[in-house]
Amino acid sequence: MIPRHFWLLFCLPLLASLTLFLLTPAQLERWQQEAQLSQQAPLQTTAEGIASMLVEDERFLEFISDDSDTAFYRSVEIQEDITLDGRVGDWPVHQRMDFGLDDLLEIRFPFSVDSLSYQLSVGSSEEHLYLHYEIADDFVVYRELGALSVHRNDHIRVGYQDRDGRFHRLTLSARQPGEIDVSVVGENGRALRQRTDVTGRWMATEQGYNVELRLPRSELGRRFSTLVADVDEEDERNIRFMMGASQTRSSEDLGRLVYAPTDLERLLAGLPYVTTLATDGQTLLTQGVPRSERSISVSVPMFSNNVQVASLSLEQSLAASDYLLGLLRWDVFRLSMMVMLIIIAATVVAIWMARRQLAVGQDAMKSAEHLRQYNDYLERMASRLNHELRTPISVVKSSLENLSLERQGDVYVDRAQEGITRLTGILNKMAEARRLEEALDEEEVARFNLAELVYGCVAGYRLVYPEQEFTLNVEQEDVPVTGIPELVAQMLDKLVDNAVEFSDDSEVMLRLHVDGHWAVLRVINSGPGLPEEREDLLESMVSVRGGTEPDNSSSHLGLGLYIARVVADFHGGSLSLANREEAPGVTATIRLPLLRISSRLR
Repeated sequence: MIPRHFWLLFCLPLLASLTLFLLTPAQLERWQQEAQLSQQAPLQTTAEGIASMLVEDERFLEFISDDSDTAFYRSVEIQEDITLDGRVGDWPVHQRMDFGLDDLLEIRFPFSVDSLSYQLSVGSSEEHLYLHYEIADDFVVYRELGALSVHRNDHIRVGYQDRDGRFHRLTLSARQPGEIDVSVVGENGRALRQRTDVTGRWMATEQGYNVELRLPRSELGRRFSTLVADVDEEDERNIRFMMGASQTRSSEDLGRLVYAPTDLERLLAGLPYVTTLATDGQTLLTQGVPRSERSISVSVPMFSNNVQVASLSLEQSLAASDYLLGLLRWDVFRLSMMVMLIIIAATVVAIWMARRQLAVGQDAMKSAEHLRQYNDYLERMASRLNHELRTPISVVKSSLENLSLERQGDVYVDRAQEGITRLTGILNKMAEARRLEEALDEEEVARFNLAELVYGCVAGYRLVYPEQEFTLNVEQEDVPVTGIPELVAQMLDKLVDNAVEFSDDSEVMLRLHVDGHWAVLRVINSGPGLPEEREDLLESMVSVRGGTEPDNSSSHLGLGLYIARVVADFHGGSLSLANREEAPGVTATIRLPLLRISSRLR
């Protein structure tokens, strides 16, 4: 059953589209006549206004006077502040200028491709001009401490005219990577003073160095040049190469600085006219909506310094109202049909999805309940096995003890007793692992010095294993960690027990050091290595004794390493095993985080 509000949403777009679609031809003709009368004068005024603004825009002047002899430095628009650190990562995506062999302005030494090359990025905001140089230089020479000259070292030169037509030269140099020295250079080439309002950064790189510079845009005119000078010998310190698009010696050498797109360019691109720019009878640019058979047009001359440099033509269709109305009618009609179809499709999909989600939700609830029951069964299996098997084992054990009194020396009775003993040990270890997992949520963590704990444990090991030699290396006496000291000691006991059992000689090495925010404790022994392709040695019920296959004939369940891993995980750390590289043996590595608020990371 489709609800009533669905039919309302279906009918309203259809009625609106039909109303606009069925306008009478008389109404359309009257609109066209009114549009023709009102278009001529505003179109003339618009053309004159656009022409007067274009001749004051440097991008337009550059467009109509572009020639191959002039160097152009085109900037990219900077909308957010640039951090002066020598990196270009915070610049917007742009095309950088490449300079190499073909851009050598002066050469005083045999040149190779590795001697010098660079990429230049130019950016502009409303207040600043940004320059970024990424320079590949096979030998970087910095400015000497106390040296007066700024040119007997690798440096960058900048020349420009200010808005009043005055010529300026700057030299960028550095005594070491970091802040750069910006010096004003006179006509004789000597540094006169420092510029504090021009800031930048010199960053050393593997290929050479990067320089990032910021200049105040308020004093810059349209003429600008920059180049890179290369010095490769620290003794003679003579300039070998100069590379760039143009020289900086005088105002006649300067190129043209072209700023990022202006608001006028964006306005021109969005005008609802056919816009035509022409100069010397040649069309430079035509853009806008398609031409119409019936249209009006105006043309105005464009002057710069009392010289006509171009002409601007605007053409507007007389059938614009007809064109726009037709688009409006069809767009509204299509939009209404699309809305209607979307509503129908959305309703059908919503109903299907609701039914589907209901079915999936029911299945998920059933599956979750089954998984919960199965997980609960697995978690309680060890405790149930321990509880259920202890009574029959006790009965068998007491019977074997009575039987052994009557049949002393019987080998089969002895083997049965050994089996019962191993089985009892297995149950005890299973209970130990289960009690550890339950106790992790009950103990309270504390701050303690891991180095002191390791010292105490090693002293105890020397008493427990008198035939074993323990070598302890602690690089830092204060290693603060957060956790439960007793559990950390138990974890270390398990690893040392394994190391002693598998050791081929009498030495077990322990090493403690700090690596960043981690305390790293290693237990190292000599002996057989870990079997290949066995990544499950830290899991429960996995043991390798004397070979690569699990040993089911002993009471070793692999619970020692499993318990150690559980303790490490609880403290937010890790436990890993690896074969030694310098000699046969195994290294167990414990990584625990240094002091923090809580040891629980899960």
